[in-house]
Amino acid sequence: MNNLPRICWTTSAIIALAGMLWGLQMAVSGDHSNLAAHAHLNLLGWVSLALYGTYYHLAGITRLLLARLQVLFAIPGSIVMGIGVAIADQTGAEELAKLGSLLVIISAVLFVAVTITRPLRINSVN
Repeated sequence: MNNLPRICWTTSAIIALAGMLWGLQMAVSGDHSNLAAHAHLNLLGWVSLALYGTYYHLAGITRLLLARLQVLFAIPGSIVMGIGVAIADQTGAEELAKLGSLLVIISAVLFVAVTITRPLRINSVN
């Protein structure tokens, strides 16, 4: 995993496509019972991963171990949480949603640590 921005953006694009197809399936079927899961997948998988990738690109982070760990928790966390919320909504079984939530929270804590240890250095043009 030596190019974190690309990994984040590519995964984000794949998850965005999956989320869009899921949304289309809900629209065609008229069954919107998985709306919350669809929203979680898009927000965490598409938006958050794209933002992580953007930060890593702007900060020049491509190989930092802390950032690698953050991405290793963010990707499966986003997917597991989306699937877990769907299962919880359908069956009441919340274990996967809880696991996904834990992975996403760990990822968020690691991202905070990355932003503190490797802040963006924006050059002003004045």
